[in-house]
Amino acid sequence: MEKTLQELAEYVGGAVIGNPSILIRGVMGIDEAQEGHITFVSNDKYIKKIRQTNASAIIVSPKLKDTELFIHKKKVCNLLVCNNPYLAFAKLVELLMYKKPAYLKGIDDSARIAKTAILGKDISICAYVTIGENARIGNRVVLQPCVYIGDNCTIGDDTVIHPNAAIYNDTIIGKRVTIHSNTVIGSSGFGYAPDGQGYYKIPQTGIAVIEDDVDIGANTTINRAVLGETIIRKGTKIDSQVVISHNVEIGENSLIVSQVGIAGSAKIGKHVTLAGGVGIVGHINLGDNVSVGGYSGVAKDIPDNETYLGTPALPIQRMRKCYVIIEKLPEMREHIKTLEKRIKQLEERDSAPQSK
Repeated sequence: MEKTLQELAEYVGGAVIGNPSILIRGVMGIDEAQEGHITFVSNDKYIKKIRQTNASAIIVSPKLKDTELFIHKKKVCNLLVCNNPYLAFAKLVELLMYKKPAYLKGIDDSARIAKTAILGKDISICAYVTIGENARIGNRVVLQPCVYIGDNCTIGDDTVIHPNAAIYNDTIIGKRVTIHSNTVIGSSGFGYAPDGQGYYKIPQTGIAVIEDDVDIGANTTINRAVLGETIIRKGTKIDSQVVISHNVEIGENSLIVSQVGIAGSAKIGKHVTLAGGVGIVGHINLGDNVSVGGYSGVAKDIPDNETYLGTPALPIQRMRKCYVIIEKLPEMREHIKTLEKRIKQLEERDSAPQSK
């Protein structure tokens, strides 16, 4: 597909500086882009590469459109100016390059479907799918090969579940949810009571609920509740290799990045971002609009609109000061040793017998 730069600007709500008639056939990164490609700059560390790119056009924010980096180039630099270059990039990738998978409608002969299951219209049930008793499958749902849907599950309209995912009994999945391969939802939580000799397994009698428009990556685990619900609110995006324990609640439109671990009964607010490798202890609350930096360990509540970093996680400005101190610790140690030596010398001098 090819579009003029003007057509692309109208599509994303931007404005053109340069040649509006130039044809764009694809989107590429700033290093890989060639003639006919459009690229974007939304991160300051890539600004210096503007002069080197071979792209036919660049998506930029209004604050960059007048920068000297676009001057003195050997060729004319065409700009698509918009308030959110990264969002524009995503929309143009979808328009110019993304081909939505086409799923064959129908039920494969090898699928095992309980007689009490209720199936919607225009569904795609692939090879070796298993659907349990009293399960409800919505309209236009896609279940790819070897997906397991347990008894009494509900799968909402337009949901896509990729190969080898397992949805345990009683789980509720909303509409337009995407679940990637090998993810497990509704499995038993890690709960044991010591009995003096070993550990007694606590029955996990609750359920897991995934609301509408949630994306879940590959190899992620979301456990059912001990009692009540483990719940992922609408619009939340969860990366691969995430573990969400029993009775956790994650608020709307949050971002949970790879290798995050959230212990039981933690409550995560709306629009929260947990970067890669973050650990959250159980039974704490993170407020709305909270961000936690990568590989941080959160052991206490965080109020709304805060950014935390480190282990134990602290407000980011305070932790940055700590990092400065940590870098100076070897020098400080040597300085302390010198001071200790000097103090010892002074003490020995003061304690020595005074000559008359």
